[in-house]
Amino acid sequence: LRRQRQMCIRDRKIVACALALMMMQGMPFDFPMFAGFIFMLGITMVAAPGVPGGAIMAALGILSSMLGFGESEQALMIALYIAMDSFGTACNVTGDGAIALIIDKFFGKK
Repeated sequence: LRRQRQMCIRDRKIVACALALMMMQGMPFDFPMFAGFIFMLGITMVAAPGVPGGAIMAALGILSSMLGFGESEQALMIALYIAMDSFGTACNVTGDGAIALIIDKFFGKK
């Protein structure tokens, strides 16, 4: 369940950054193109390694082939993703710690 949640979060970050970058660059985009991209990204994230930046490195192929990203757009995507990745990790660790404290308070030994 935790791996599925992390895959979903990684997918959202990549899709949001790709859409924002396409809007800022004036690149054409539409819903069917992004629907196919999201589907392929979901499949790609299953094989993405669990290392910092592994998800964006695995997604570079479909960013270029499906969305038409060149080298400069891919470099921006890598920089954006790496900058945001540590915040996602911090939120996951903090949330897990908070849940552990709550569960311990309710079900811990008395």
